[in-house]
Amino acid sequence: MTSRFKPLTDDDPKTVGGYGLRARLGAGGMGRVYLAFTPGGRALAVKVVRPDYAEDDEFRRRFRKEIDAAQRVQGLYTAPVVDADSEASLPWLATAYVPGPSLHQAVMEHGPLPMLTAFRLLAGVAEGLAAIHACELIHRDLKPANILLAEDGPRVIDFGIAHAADATALTSTHVRIGTPAFMAPEQIRGRSASPATDVFALGNLAVFATTGRTAFGEGNPDALFYRIINEEPELSTCPTELRVIVEQCLAKKPGKRPPVGEIVDYARRQTQGETMSLAGSWLPEPVVTSLAGYGTAKYGKTAKTKAESATKAKPAGATSGAKKAKTTTQPTARPAAGGAKPPAKQGTSGASAVGWLVGIGVIVVLVIGPQKVLDWVKSDGKPAAHATPALTYPAKSPTGTDANTGVLPTETRTTDPGCERAHAAIRSNNVTFDKASTASLSSLASNLDAAADAAHDPKARTAIRALANDSRSMSDSSAKFQDAIDQKDPAQSQVYSDAFSAGFTQWKSDAETFKSQCP
Repeated sequence: MTSRFKPLTDDDPKTVGGYGLRARLGAGGMGRVYLAFTPGGRALAVKVVRPDYAEDDEFRRRFRKEIDAAQRVQGLYTAPVVDADSEASLPWLATAYVPGPSLHQAVMEHGPLPMLTAFRLLAGVAEGLAAIHACELIHRDLKPANILLAEDGPRVIDFGIAHAADATALTSTHVRIGTPAFMAPEQIRGRSASPATDVFALGNLAVFATTGRTAFGEGNPDALFYRIINEEPELSTCPTELRVIVEQCLAKKPGKRPPVGEIVDYARRQTQGETMSLAGSWLPEPVVTSLAGYGTAKYGKTAKTKAESATKAKPAGATSGAKKAKTTTQPTARPAAGGAKPPAKQGTSGASAVGWLVGIGVIVVLVIGPQKVLDWVKSDGKPAAHATPALTYPAKSPTGTDANTGVLPTETRTTDPGCERAHAAIRSNNVTFDKASTASLSSLASNLDAAADAAHDPKARTAIRALANDSRSMSDSSAKFQDAIDQKDPAQSQVYSDAFSAGFTQWKSDAETFKSQCP
Protein backbone atom coordinates (compact mmCIF):
# COMPACT_ATOMS: atom_id res chain seq x y z
CA MET A 1 0.00 0.00 0.00
CA THR A 2 1.25 3.48 -0.82
CA SER A 3 2.36 5.30 2.32
CA ARG A 4 -0.06 7.87 3.62
CA PHE A 5 2.74 10.04 5.00
CA LYS A 6 5.59 11.62 3.05
CA PRO A 7 8.55 13.39 4.66
CA LEU A 8 8.73 17.16 4.38
CA THR A 9 11.04 18.49 1.68
CA ASP A 10 13.12 21.65 1.57
CA ASP A 11 10.35 23.58 -0.21
CA ASP A 12 7.71 22.64 2.39
CA PRO A 13 7.03 25.08 5.24
CA LYS A 14 7.89 23.92 8.76
CA THR A 15 4.96 25.70 10.41
CA VAL A 16 1.65 27.11 9.21
CA GLY A 17 -0.37 29.43 11.42
CA GLY A 18 1.68 28.32 14.42
CA TYR A 19 1.04 24.61 13.78
CA GLY A 20 4.22 22.56 13.45
CA LEU A 21 4.01 20.41 10.31
CA ARG A 22 5.08 16.79 10.75
CA ALA A 23 4.61 15.19 7.31
CA ARG A 24 3.05 15.72 3.91
CA LEU A 25 -0.31 14.00 3.37
CA GLY A 26 -0.73 14.81 -0.31
CA ALA A 27 -1.08 17.45 -2.98
CA GLY A 28 -3.80 18.43 -5.42
CA GLY A 29 -5.00 21.14 -7.77
CA MET A 30 -5.68 23.58 -4.93
CA GLY A 31 -2.53 23.06 -2.85
CA ARG A 32 -0.62 20.78 -0.52
CA VAL A 33 -1.88 19.00 2.60
CA TYR A 34 0.17 18.41 5.75
CA LEU A 35 -0.16 16.56 9.06
CA ALA A 36 -0.12 18.71 12.20
CA PHE A 37 -1.46 18.59 15.76
CA THR A 38 -3.53 20.87 17.99
CA PRO A 39 -2.11 21.93 21.38
CA GLY A 40 -4.14 19.10 22.92
CA GLY A 41 -2.62 16.54 20.55
CA ARG A 42 -5.51 16.16 18.10
CA ALA A 43 -4.34 15.34 14.58
CA LEU A 44 -5.12 17.85 11.83
CA ALA A 45 -4.90 17.96 8.05
CA VAL A 46 -3.62 21.42 7.08
CA LYS A 47 -4.20 22.46 3.47
CA VAL A 48 -2.03 25.29 2.14
CA VAL A 49 -3.34 27.01 -0.99
CA ARG A 50 -1.18 27.32 -4.11
CA PRO A 51 0.66 30.64 -4.64
CA ASP A 52 -1.21 31.48 -7.86
CA TYR A 53 -4.53 31.36 -6.01
CA ALA A 54 -3.03 33.38 -3.14
CA GLU A 55 -2.24 36.24 -5.52
CA ASP A 56 -5.87 36.59 -6.59
CA ASP A 57 -7.89 39.05 -4.47
CA GLU A 58 -11.21 37.59 -5.59
CA PHE A 59 -10.11 34.12 -4.51
CA ARG A 60 -9.19 35.43 -1.05
CA ARG A 61 -12.57 37.14 -0.70
CA ARG A 62 -14.44 33.99 -1.64
CA PHE A 63 -12.13 31.79 0.41
CA ARG A 64 -12.89 33.90 3.49
CA LYS A 65 -16.63 33.65 2.90
CA GLU A 66 -16.64 29.93 2.13
CA ILE A 67 -14.47 29.00 5.11
CA ASP A 68 -16.67 31.03 7.46
CA ALA A 69 -19.59 28.93 6.23
CA ALA A 70 -17.60 25.67 6.26
CA GLN A 71 -16.73 26.15 9.94
CA ARG A 72 -20.45 25.95 10.71
CA VAL A 73 -20.84 22.55 9.02
CA GLN A 74 -21.37 19.87 11.63
CA GLY A 75 -22.12 16.24 10.89
CA LEU A 76 -20.93 12.73 11.64
CA TYR A 77 -19.88 12.30 8.01
CA THR A 78 -17.80 15.43 7.44
CA ALA A 79 -14.29 16.40 8.53
CA PRO A 80 -14.89 19.69 10.40
CA VAL A 81 -12.91 22.82 9.58
CA VAL A 82 -11.31 23.83 12.89
CA ASP A 83 -9.04 26.72 11.90
CA ALA A 84 -8.15 28.84 8.86
CA ASP A 85 -6.49 32.07 7.76
CA SER A 86 -7.55 33.69 4.52
CA GLU A 87 -5.17 36.65 5.07
CA ALA A 88 -1.93 34.66 5.35
CA SER A 89 0.64 35.03 2.58
CA LEU A 90 -0.52 31.55 1.52
CA PRO A 91 -4.11 31.03 2.72
CA TRP A 92 -4.66 27.80 4.65
CA LEU A 93 -7.26 25.82 6.51
CA ALA A 94 -7.06 22.98 9.01
CA THR A 95 -9.58 20.15 9.30
CA ALA A 96 -9.76 17.15 11.60
CA TYR A 97 -7.47 14.40 10.33
CA VAL A 98 -9.35 11.27 9.24
CA PRO A 99 -7.33 8.06 9.75
CA GLY A 100 -8.22 6.12 6.64
CA PRO A 101 -7.69 5.90 2.87
CA SER A 102 -9.61 7.83 0.27
CA LEU A 103 -12.31 5.98 -1.65
CA HIS A 104 -10.09 6.26 -4.73
CA GLN A 105 -7.11 4.69 -2.97
CA ALA A 106 -9.19 1.90 -1.39
CA VAL A 107 -10.76 0.85 -4.70
CA MET A 108 -7.49 1.07 -6.62
CA GLU A 109 -5.64 -1.04 -4.04
CA HIS A 110 -8.33 -3.50 -2.95
CA GLY A 111 -10.95 -3.53 -5.68
CA PRO A 112 -14.65 -2.52 -5.74
CA LEU A 113 -16.58 -2.40 -2.49
CA PRO A 114 -19.21 -5.03 -1.57
CA MET A 115 -22.87 -4.00 -1.73
CA LEU A 116 -23.48 -3.50 2.00
CA THR A 117 -20.42 -1.28 2.25
CA ALA A 118 -21.47 0.63 -0.88
CA PHE A 119 -24.92 1.40 0.55
CA ARG A 120 -23.40 2.48 3.86
CA LEU A 121 -21.06 4.71 1.87
CA LEU A 122 -23.94 6.14 -0.15
CA ALA A 123 -26.01 6.91 2.95
CA GLY A 124 -23.07 8.42 4.85
CA VAL A 125 -21.90 10.68 2.02
CA ALA A 126 -25.49 11.77 1.35
CA GLU A 127 -25.88 12.67 5.04
CA GLY A 128 -22.60 14.58 4.90
CA LEU A 129 -23.87 16.51 1.88
CA ALA A 130 -27.07 17.32 3.75
CA ALA A 131 -25.01 18.96 6.52
CA ILE A 132 -22.99 20.90 3.93
CA HIS A 133 -26.07 22.04 2.00
CA ALA A 134 -27.77 23.11 5.25
CA CYS A 135 -25.02 25.75 5.60
CA GLU A 136 -25.73 27.02 2.06
CA LEU A 137 -22.57 25.44 0.66
CA ILE A 138 -22.19 23.32 -2.47
CA HIS A 139 -19.23 20.96 -2.58
CA ARG A 140 -18.68 21.25 -6.39
CA ASP A 141 -15.80 18.78 -6.45
CA LEU A 142 -17.19 15.58 -4.93
CA LYS A 143 -14.90 12.80 -6.13
CA PRO A 144 -13.35 9.58 -4.73
CA ALA A 145 -10.27 11.44 -3.52
CA ASN A 146 -12.49 13.70 -1.38
CA ILE A 147 -14.18 10.81 0.43
CA LEU A 148 -12.15 9.27 3.27
CA LEU A 149 -13.01 5.85 4.70
CA ALA A 150 -12.68 5.81 8.48
CA GLU A 151 -13.37 2.90 10.79
CA ASP A 152 -16.73 4.39 11.84
CA GLY A 153 -17.95 5.60 8.44
CA PRO A 154 -17.07 7.81 5.45
CA ARG A 155 -16.07 11.47 5.71
CA VAL A 156 -16.58 14.18 3.11
CA ILE A 157 -13.63 16.60 2.91
CA ASP A 158 -12.66 19.75 0.98
CA PHE A 159 -16.11 21.34 0.98
CA GLY A 160 -16.10 25.12 0.71
CA ILE A 161 -12.92 25.18 -1.39
CA ALA A 162 -13.88 24.78 -5.05
CA HIS A 163 -16.35 27.68 -4.95
CA ALA A 164 -13.61 30.03 -3.79
CA ALA A 165 -11.78 29.37 -7.06
CA ASP A 166 -14.78 30.21 -9.25
CA ALA A 167 -14.80 33.53 -11.12
CA THR A 168 -11.16 34.32 -10.27
CA ALA A 169 -8.36 35.21 -12.66
CA LEU A 170 -7.72 31.46 -12.94
CA THR A 171 -11.14 30.73 -14.38
CA SER A 172 -10.83 33.64 -16.79
CA THR A 173 -8.27 31.54 -18.65
CA HIS A 174 -10.90 28.82 -19.17
CA VAL A 175 -9.76 26.59 -16.33
CA ARG A 176 -12.78 24.62 -15.09
CA ILE A 177 -13.10 24.01 -11.37
CA GLY A 178 -13.90 20.38 -10.66
CA THR A 179 -12.81 16.89 -11.72
CA PRO A 180 -13.98 16.19 -15.31
CA ALA A 181 -15.25 12.62 -14.79
CA PHE A 182 -17.44 13.74 -11.85
CA MET A 183 -18.74 17.06 -13.16
CA ALA A 184 -22.44 17.55 -13.80
CA PRO A 185 -23.79 18.83 -17.14
CA GLU A 186 -24.59 22.26 -15.68
CA GLN A 187 -20.99 22.63 -14.43
CA ILE A 188 -19.61 21.82 -17.86
CA ARG A 189 -21.91 24.42 -19.42
CA GLY A 190 -20.72 27.03 -16.89
CA ARG A 191 -24.11 27.36 -15.19
CA SER A 192 -24.78 27.82 -11.47
CA ALA A 193 -24.18 24.85 -9.21
CA SER A 194 -26.83 23.65 -6.77
CA PRO A 195 -27.27 20.75 -4.31
CA ALA A 196 -28.36 18.68 -7.33
CA THR A 197 -24.85 19.20 -8.76
CA ASP A 198 -23.42 17.29 -5.80
CA VAL A 199 -26.12 14.60 -6.21
CA PHE A 200 -24.92 13.95 -9.77
CA ALA A 201 -21.38 13.43 -8.48
CA LEU A 202 -22.70 11.20 -5.69
CA GLY A 203 -24.33 8.88 -8.23
CA ASN A 204 -21.04 8.68 -10.09
CA LEU A 205 -19.21 7.95 -6.82
CA ALA A 206 -21.51 4.99 -6.18
CA VAL A 207 -20.73 3.59 -9.63
CA PHE A 208 -17.00 3.98 -9.04
CA ALA A 209 -17.21 2.37 -5.59
CA THR A 210 -18.87 -0.81 -6.90
CA THR A 211 -17.28 -1.17 -10.35
CA GLY A 212 -13.92 0.61 -10.17
CA ARG A 213 -14.82 2.86 -13.12
CA THR A 214 -16.83 6.04 -13.63
CA ALA A 215 -20.25 6.17 -15.27
CA PHE A 216 -19.00 8.07 -18.34
CA GLY A 217 -15.50 6.62 -18.64
CA GLU A 218 -12.18 8.45 -18.71
CA GLY A 219 -9.94 9.99 -21.35
CA ASN A 220 -9.86 13.27 -23.22
CA PRO A 221 -11.80 15.88 -21.19
CA ASP A 222 -13.64 17.28 -24.23
CA ALA A 223 -14.82 13.80 -25.26
CA LEU A 224 -15.75 13.07 -21.66
CA PHE A 225 -17.74 16.30 -21.40
CA TYR A 226 -19.62 15.40 -24.58
CA ARG A 227 -20.62 12.01 -23.16
CA ILE A 228 -21.76 13.53 -19.84
CA ILE A 229 -23.99 16.06 -21.62
CA ASN A 230 -25.32 13.91 -24.47
CA GLU A 231 -25.04 10.21 -23.67
CA GLU A 232 -26.48 7.86 -21.08
CA PRO A 233 -24.19 6.51 -18.35
CA GLU A 234 -22.66 3.06 -18.74
CA LEU A 235 -24.21 1.08 -15.89
CA SER A 236 -24.16 -2.48 -17.22
CA THR A 237 -21.76 -3.64 -14.49
CA CYS A 238 -23.44 -1.64 -11.73
CA PRO A 239 -25.42 -3.88 -9.31
CA THR A 240 -29.16 -3.78 -9.99
CA GLU A 241 -30.17 -2.58 -6.51
CA LEU A 242 -27.78 0.34 -6.78
CA ARG A 243 -28.60 1.15 -10.39
CA VAL A 244 -32.15 2.19 -9.44
CA ILE A 245 -30.97 5.18 -7.40
CA VAL A 246 -27.87 5.89 -9.49
CA GLU A 247 -29.90 6.42 -12.66
CA GLN A 248 -31.94 9.07 -10.86
CA CYS A 249 -28.82 10.80 -9.51
CA LEU A 250 -27.29 10.93 -13.00
CA ALA A 251 -30.30 12.58 -14.64
CA LYS A 252 -29.20 15.28 -17.10
CA LYS A 253 -31.60 17.88 -15.66
CA PRO A 254 -30.92 18.94 -12.06
CA GLY A 255 -34.64 19.06 -11.22
CA LYS A 256 -35.03 15.35 -11.93
CA ARG A 257 -32.37 14.27 -9.44
CA PRO A 258 -33.52 13.13 -5.96
CA PRO A 259 -32.77 15.20 -2.84
CA VAL A 260 -30.11 13.79 -0.55
CA GLY A 261 -32.70 12.82 2.06
CA GLU A 262 -34.35 10.41 -0.38
CA ILE A 263 -30.95 8.89 -1.18
CA VAL A 264 -30.29 8.26 2.53
CA ASP A 265 -33.71 6.62 2.93
CA TYR A 266 -33.21 4.41 -0.11
CA ALA A 267 -29.76 3.26 1.02
CA ARG A 268 -31.02 2.44 4.49
CA ARG A 269 -33.91 0.39 3.12
CA GLN A 270 -31.43 -1.70 1.16
CA THR A 271 -29.57 -2.60 4.35
CA GLN A 272 -32.70 -3.35 6.38
CA GLY A 273 -32.28 -6.63 8.20
CA GLU A 274 -28.51 -6.49 7.66
CA THR A 275 -27.59 -4.23 10.59
CA MET A 276 -25.82 -7.06 12.39
CA SER A 277 -23.57 -7.51 9.37
CA LEU A 278 -22.45 -3.90 9.86
CA ALA A 279 -22.15 -4.04 13.65
CA GLY A 280 -18.42 -4.71 13.41
CA SER A 281 -16.55 -2.83 10.73
CA TRP A 282 -18.51 -1.55 7.77
CA LEU A 283 -15.42 -1.91 5.57
CA PRO A 284 -14.16 -5.09 3.87
CA GLU A 285 -11.30 -6.87 5.65
CA PRO A 286 -8.45 -5.73 3.32
CA VAL A 287 -9.40 -2.07 3.89
CA VAL A 288 -9.73 -2.61 7.65
CA THR A 289 -6.25 -4.10 7.72
CA SER A 290 -4.86 -1.07 5.88
CA LEU A 291 -6.18 1.37 8.51
CA ALA A 292 -3.19 0.72 10.76
CA GLY A 293 -1.03 2.53 8.22
CA TYR A 294 -2.92 5.78 8.83
CA GLY A 295 -2.20 6.12 12.55
CA THR A 296 -0.35 9.26 13.64
CA ALA A 297 1.22 8.00 16.88
CA LYS A 298 4.84 8.07 15.70
CA TYR A 299 4.43 11.68 14.57
CA GLY A 300 2.53 12.74 17.67
CA LYS A 301 5.28 11.53 19.99
CA THR A 302 7.63 14.26 18.86
CA ALA A 303 5.17 16.78 17.46
CA LYS A 304 5.26 20.25 18.95
CA THR A 305 1.87 21.67 19.78
CA LYS A 306 0.74 25.00 18.42
CA ALA A 307 1.38 26.63 21.81
CA GLU A 308 4.86 25.08 21.98
CA SER A 309 5.65 26.33 18.48
CA ALA A 310 4.69 29.84 19.51
CA THR A 311 6.63 29.91 22.80
CA LYS A 312 9.39 27.41 21.98
CA ALA A 313 9.05 26.24 25.57
CA LYS A 314 7.79 22.89 26.74
CA PRO A 315 5.12 23.31 29.42
CA ALA A 316 5.50 21.22 32.54
CA GLY A 317 3.36 18.12 32.63
CA ALA A 318 2.45 18.34 28.93
CA THR A 319 0.63 15.30 27.63
CA SER A 320 2.22 13.67 24.61
CA GLY A 321 0.50 14.10 21.26
CA ALA A 322 0.79 10.34 20.70
CA LYS A 323 -1.62 9.58 23.48
CA LYS A 324 -4.09 12.16 22.27
CA ALA A 325 -3.84 11.08 18.65
CA LYS A 326 -4.49 7.49 19.65
CA THR A 327 -7.54 8.56 21.57
CA THR A 328 -8.84 10.46 18.56
CA THR A 329 -8.24 7.81 15.93
CA GLN A 330 -9.34 4.85 18.02
CA PRO A 331 -11.61 6.24 20.73
CA THR A 332 -12.15 4.03 23.74
CA ALA A 333 -15.39 4.25 25.64
CA ARG A 334 -14.59 5.29 29.20
CA PRO A 335 -16.79 5.38 32.29
CA ALA A 336 -18.51 8.71 31.89
CA ALA A 337 -19.92 9.20 35.35
CA GLY A 338 -20.55 7.39 38.57
CA GLY A 339 -18.30 4.52 37.56
CA ALA A 340 -20.56 3.53 34.66
CA LYS A 341 -18.79 0.96 32.51
CA PRO A 342 -18.22 1.51 28.80
CA PRO A 343 -20.46 -0.46 26.47
CA ALA A 344 -19.25 -3.96 25.72
CA LYS A 345 -18.46 -4.99 22.16
CA GLN A 346 -21.37 -6.63 20.46
CA GLY A 347 -20.91 -10.15 19.22
CA THR A 348 -23.03 -12.28 16.95
CA SER A 349 -24.71 -14.06 19.85
CA GLY A 350 -26.75 -12.32 22.51
CA ALA A 351 -26.54 -9.15 20.43
CA SER A 352 -29.95 -7.82 21.38
CA ALA A 353 -29.35 -8.12 25.12
CA VAL A 354 -25.94 -6.47 24.86
CA GLY A 355 -27.41 -3.69 22.73
CA TRP A 356 -29.99 -2.80 25.33
CA LEU A 357 -27.36 -2.90 28.08
CA VAL A 358 -25.46 -0.43 25.93
CA GLY A 359 -28.60 1.67 25.83
CA ILE A 360 -28.88 1.69 29.61
CA GLY A 361 -25.20 2.63 29.90
CA VAL A 362 -25.54 5.56 27.53
CA ILE A 363 -28.68 6.79 29.26
CA VAL A 364 -26.54 7.02 32.42
CA VAL A 365 -23.98 9.03 30.43
CA LEU A 366 -26.62 11.30 28.97
CA VAL A 367 -28.31 11.92 32.31
CA ILE A 368 -25.29 12.66 34.51
CA GLY A 369 -22.15 12.57 32.39
CA PRO A 370 -22.04 16.08 30.92
CA GLN A 371 -22.64 17.64 34.36
CA LYS A 372 -19.51 15.85 35.50
CA VAL A 373 -17.71 17.26 32.48
CA LEU A 374 -18.97 20.75 33.27
CA ASP A 375 -17.81 20.46 36.88
CA TRP A 376 -14.49 19.07 35.67
CA VAL A 377 -13.91 22.07 33.39
CA LYS A 378 -14.75 24.50 36.18
CA SER A 379 -12.58 22.81 38.79
CA ASP A 380 -9.29 22.29 36.90
CA GLY A 381 -9.68 18.57 37.41
CA LYS A 382 -10.23 18.82 41.19
CA PRO A 383 -13.35 17.43 42.90
CA ALA A 384 -16.17 19.79 42.06
CA ALA A 385 -18.30 21.46 44.69
CA HIS A 386 -22.03 20.94 44.68
CA ALA A 387 -23.62 22.81 41.77
CA THR A 388 -25.23 26.08 42.85
CA PRO A 389 -26.70 29.10 41.05
CA ALA A 390 -23.14 30.53 41.19
CA LEU A 391 -22.47 28.89 37.82
CA THR A 392 -22.57 32.36 36.27
CA TYR A 393 -19.88 34.98 36.74
CA PRO A 394 -20.41 37.46 39.59
CA ALA A 395 -21.73 40.79 38.40
CA LYS A 396 -18.85 43.29 38.29
CA SER A 397 -18.91 46.99 38.93
CA PRO A 398 -16.90 49.34 36.66
CA THR A 399 -14.03 49.12 39.20
CA GLY A 400 -13.78 45.38 38.84
CA THR A 401 -15.37 44.54 42.20
CA ASP A 402 -18.41 42.37 42.67
CA ALA A 403 -21.36 44.73 42.27
CA ASN A 404 -23.32 42.77 44.89
CA THR A 405 -20.66 42.45 47.62
CA GLY A 406 -18.14 45.17 46.77
CA VAL A 407 -15.19 42.74 46.91
CA LEU A 408 -12.84 41.64 44.18
CA PRO A 409 -13.66 38.32 42.48
CA THR A 410 -11.65 35.42 43.85
CA GLU A 411 -10.50 34.40 40.34
CA THR A 412 -8.78 36.47 37.67
CA ARG A 413 -10.27 35.92 34.23
CA THR A 414 -8.90 36.50 30.76
CA THR A 415 -9.81 39.76 29.04
CA ASP A 416 -10.30 38.16 25.61
CA PRO A 417 -14.01 38.66 24.82
CA GLY A 418 -14.27 35.24 23.20
CA CYS A 419 -12.91 33.55 26.31
CA GLU A 420 -15.31 35.52 28.50
CA ARG A 421 -18.24 34.44 26.35
CA ALA A 422 -17.07 30.83 26.34
CA HIS A 423 -16.79 30.72 30.13
CA ALA A 424 -20.21 32.34 30.39
CA ALA A 425 -21.70 29.81 27.96
CA ILE A 426 -20.34 26.88 29.94
CA ARG A 427 -21.41 28.31 33.29
CA SER A 428 -24.68 29.88 32.24
CA ASN A 429 -27.84 28.82 34.05
CA ASN A 430 -29.47 28.81 30.62
CA VAL A 431 -27.32 25.81 29.62
CA THR A 432 -28.16 23.20 32.24
CA PHE A 433 -26.82 19.67 32.06
CA ASP A 434 -28.94 18.08 34.76
CA LYS A 435 -30.84 16.16 32.07
CA ALA A 436 -28.18 16.49 29.38
CA SER A 437 -30.75 16.92 26.66
CA THR A 438 -29.79 16.97 23.02
CA ALA A 439 -31.13 20.53 22.86
CA SER A 440 -28.94 21.74 25.74
CA LEU A 441 -25.81 20.33 24.13
CA SER A 442 -26.78 21.88 20.81
CA SER A 443 -27.41 25.22 22.51
CA LEU A 444 -24.01 25.09 24.17
CA ALA A 445 -22.38 24.37 20.80
CA SER A 446 -24.06 27.40 19.24
CA ASN A 447 -23.04 29.65 22.13
CA LEU A 448 -19.45 28.42 21.92
CA ASP A 449 -19.42 29.05 18.16
CA ALA A 450 -20.44 32.64 18.85
CA ALA A 451 -17.71 32.89 21.48
CA ALA A 452 -15.12 31.62 19.02
CA ASP A 453 -16.23 34.24 16.49
CA ALA A 454 -15.71 36.93 19.15
CA ALA A 455 -12.24 35.75 20.21
CA HIS A 456 -9.29 38.00 19.35
CA ASP A 457 -6.57 35.44 20.05
CA PRO A 458 -6.33 32.79 17.27
CA LYS A 459 -5.23 30.15 19.78
CA ALA A 460 -8.20 30.84 22.02
CA ARG A 461 -10.52 30.82 18.99
CA THR A 462 -9.27 27.37 17.98
CA ALA A 463 -9.65 26.03 21.53
CA ILE A 464 -13.22 27.34 21.85
CA ARG A 465 -14.18 26.04 18.41
CA ALA A 466 -12.96 22.58 19.39
CA LEU A 467 -15.29 22.57 22.42
CA ALA A 468 -18.16 23.71 20.19
CA ASN A 469 -17.47 20.83 17.81
CA ASP A 470 -17.32 18.36 20.70
CA SER A 471 -20.62 19.63 22.12
CA ARG A 472 -22.34 19.38 18.77
CA SER A 473 -20.93 15.90 18.20
CA MET A 474 -22.34 14.73 21.52
CA SER A 475 -25.68 16.35 20.70
CA ASP A 476 -25.83 14.57 17.33
CA SER A 477 -24.87 11.24 18.90
CA SER A 478 -27.45 11.68 21.65
CA ALA A 479 -30.24 12.37 19.14
CA LYS A 480 -29.31 9.45 16.92
CA PHE A 481 -28.92 7.14 19.90
CA GLN A 482 -32.46 8.01 20.96
CA ASP A 483 -33.71 7.31 17.44
CA ALA A 484 -32.03 3.88 17.56
CA ILE A 485 -33.68 3.17 20.93
CA ASP A 486 -37.08 4.20 19.51
CA GLN A 487 -36.54 1.89 16.54
CA LYS A 488 -35.32 -0.94 18.81
CA ASP A 489 -32.09 -1.20 16.86
CA PRO A 490 -29.37 -2.44 19.27
CA ALA A 491 -26.60 -2.34 16.66
CA GLN A 492 -27.15 1.35 15.90
CA SER A 493 -27.59 2.15 19.58
CA GLN A 494 -24.09 0.83 20.17
CA VAL A 495 -22.68 2.83 17.25
CA TYR A 496 -24.02 6.09 18.67
CA SER A 497 -23.17 5.08 22.23
CA ASP A 498 -19.56 4.72 21.16
CA ALA A 499 -19.76 8.03 19.28
CA PHE A 500 -21.05 9.81 22.39
CA SER A 501 -18.33 8.24 24.56
CA ALA A 502 -15.69 9.34 22.06
CA GLY A 503 -17.11 12.87 22.09
CA PHE A 504 -17.07 12.86 25.90
CA THR A 505 -13.42 11.80 25.94
CA GLN A 506 -12.49 14.39 23.32
CA TRP A 507 -14.28 17.12 25.30
CA LYS A 508 -12.05 16.42 28.29
CA SER A 509 -8.95 16.57 26.10
CA ASP A 510 -10.00 19.81 24.40
CA ALA A 511 -11.08 21.33 27.72
CA GLU A 512 -7.47 21.11 28.90
CA THR A 513 -6.42 23.21 25.92
CA PHE A 514 -9.31 25.61 26.49
CA LYS A 515 -8.31 26.16 30.13
CA SER A 516 -4.71 26.86 29.11
CA GLN A 517 -5.75 29.41 26.47
CA CYS A 518 -8.64 30.92 28.44
CA PRO A 519 -7.64 30.72 32.13
